[in-house]
Amino acid sequence: MVDLTEGKLDEALEYAKKIGDESLQSCLDRLKKTEETYELDGRPIQTYVSTDFAPLSFYFERHDKSTGMFKGNGGIIFHGSHDGFGSGSAPTFSVSLEPCSGWSIHT
Repeated sequence: MVDLTEGKLDEALEYAKKIGDESLQSCLDRLKKTEETYELDGRPIQTYVSTDFAPLSFYFERHDKSTGMFKGNGGIIFHGSHDGFGSGSAPTFSVSLEPCSGWSIHT
């Protein structure tokens, strides 16, 4: 996994630790695990994580490790009272099927 967040991911991990929330680390672990064990079209993938427009949220892309070709993308979105617990409202504009608090992967 390549961190392109210029320290924002580390800041979010510190915040998560401070509030006792393990969901961000869980999301990162899931992305790392699939990167290590899953291949698209028989070739390994590389995940790039960058910042997102929503507070404490991140964008990720997956690329074929050998050719660099784009293979998919998504977000690690931080939900809570600030976005209606995933209701689709600002500032995340992301919808969760059930109200949630903390980080979740959206693809």
